[in-house]
Amino acid sequence: MKKKYLIIFGLLLSASILFTTQSTLALGGVDQPNSEPISTNTTEQPVPTTDNSTLNLSLEDALKLMETGNRELKLADSKLQILEKQSQQALARHNAGIAVVDEESRKDRDLNHKRAQWTLDNAKHDRDNQIKALKAQITNEYQNVLSLQQQAENLKLQLANLDTVMNQVNLQIDLGLKIPSDLYTYKAQKSMLEAAQKADMNSINNSMITLKQDLGIDINRNVVLTSSPIPYTKFDESDIDTKIAKAIQNHYDILRYKQDIEITQIEYDIVFYYSGLMTANQVQLSIEDKKATLENLPVTLEVGFRTAYNNLKTIENTIEADKLTVEADQITIKVMERNIEVGNSSSLEMIALQNKLLNDQNTLQQNINAYMTAATNFKNSLDNHLQEQSQ
Repeated sequence: MKKKYLIIFGLLLSASILFTTQSTLALGGVDQPNSEPISTNTTEQPVPTTDNSTLNLSLEDALKLMETGNRELKLADSKLQILEKQSQQALARHNAGIAVVDEESRKDRDLNHKRAQWTLDNAKHDRDNQIKALKAQITNEYQNVLSLQQQAENLKLQLANLDTVMNQVNLQIDLGLKIPSDLYTYKAQKSMLEAAQKADMNSINNSMITLKQDLGIDINRNVVLTSSPIPYTKFDESDIDTKIAKAIQNHYDILRYKQDIEITQIEYDIVFYYSGLMTANQVQLSIEDKKATLENLPVTLEVGFRTAYNNLKTIENTIEADKLTVEADQITIKVMERNIEVGNSSSLEMIALQNKLLNDQNTLQQNINAYMTAATNFKNSLDNHLQEQSQ
């Protein structure tokens, strides 16, 4: 009898536990009153703050900001730290005086520290050139935004001029001097100008985002460029042949390849001694390739320098043509002013001439920006090699 009661009690207990478990699981999916969610995160993460203030940015400040905020330079600096450490480790193994017992220990004694130092020296040199190139790039991006902003102002002025013309035409239609279809051409022009204005604003936004990214500025922060467009200054091409010849003679890549060949020759000797001719042949092929590149390097460099110089002269000629076009526009406007004064022309005819002058002035400034960037890059390459000569 007791056994029967025990069985019944066990069944009731099991049912009670099952019911309680199901109820608990069911309640887990429903928000319970007077209950708080359980957080698995025991530490509160700081919320990043956004600087919503307006940044007034001069070109000089932008170039300073580049040296601390540019991601490419940060990566280059991180790479230099790694290479510094590797060079120190290789030099320590070289100075440790470990007995040479195999190919690897021989490389530690005679090769690896030289290769590590060579790699580090090249990285430092390349970073110096990278800074110069980035400064030219940032200047170009900054000036490009200024040029686009000026173009936006020009389009705004042209739309205002067109509205003036359309108002005059509407007045003449009201007076019966013109018919409504005479407005069609002006409406089409207005539509084109409005489309150009929208496209220009998109270009400004995209160019500003690129500039902010290169400077390490939050892309959502409002930035106002405060510097003026750079003036046109001709590149000093006096004695250009001598400058190019010296730049080739003292080019860093010549030193780079000569040292690389010397170090690789050491590697060949080690590999030949420990691994034999078959394995060393691959290293020998590498040496021959580097020797061929070094032999052809002066010609390759001269082609590069001459091409850059000729491109610079091409832009210079384009600028001279642009300046003549702007001067012609200004002369035409002066003639029109006289005709308006004596009643031979309408003031409405002046609007088209003014619009043309605005467009031609903007084209001139864009070509000046391109020229100044090309001139800076060309000058940097020549100056860099001339400095190598004095070191």
